Amino acid sequence: MDKISKNDCIVVAGDYNARVGNIPIVGILGTNGEITSKSNGHKLKEFASVNELKITNTFFRHKEIHKMTWSARGFRSSIDYILTNKKLSPLVNDTKVFRGYDVTTDHYLLISKIRLPQKMVYIY
Repeated sequence: MDKISKNDCIVVAGDYNARVGNIPIVGILGTNGEITSKSNGHKLKEFASVNELKITNTFFRHKEIHKMTWSARGFRSSIDYILTNKKLSPLVNDTKVFRGYDVTTDHYLLISKIRLPQKMVYIY
């Protein structure tokens, strides 16, 4: 992250096996995450804080089934996240789980809708 310019639009997405909770941190963590917080979640929040990234999953209100990114053996949790930097985060309109896709995994598809201004769209 140190080698990336702060002027770039940054999206960091993945399976972090982290549960960040729902206690807000201004500009980093919203109130709409799942209740549980674990040690990997604390590490992810620290990473987001140090790199000035916003954990977008936690800023949008959805039904529980549209928050939970993983399900197995009767358990469900939100362990996959999409993080964006300050330049891109105001352009994120929504982040939620789509459960209908068959991708042969115990994870659900997590999608972030980002509205890019025309000057940022390049056509090749």
